[in-house]
Amino acid sequence: MDSKILLGKIIQRFKDQKESQVIGYNSFGFIRETNDAVYVTRQAGKDTKIPFSKILVAIDAFKESPELYNEGPGSLRKFGITHINSPIWSILHLLSQNDYKE
Repeated sequence: MDSKILLGKIIQRFKDQKESQVIGYNSFGFIRETNDAVYVTRQAGKDTKIPFSKILVAIDAFKESPELYNEGPGSLRKFGITHINSPIWSILHLLSQNDYKE
């Protein structure tokens, strides 16, 4: 499935559920969406802007390497996603691992 379509599904699900949390990890709450980002609350920190461009990088990484789904937020660092890797990893789990398989 196209990465932008997956992004749209993730953001819609996040808006609907108002929260994202992977068991054993911190939760993130939906604040608002803009044309190029989503804003989240952090269980352990300040509200944060998450650019769609970074989420798309992570979606592509999940599509190329499905094992990243189970490897934790730190696995996104090798794709240039730092400081916001935890909320991105969390919101990508609003879809199932199968959704990222091509």
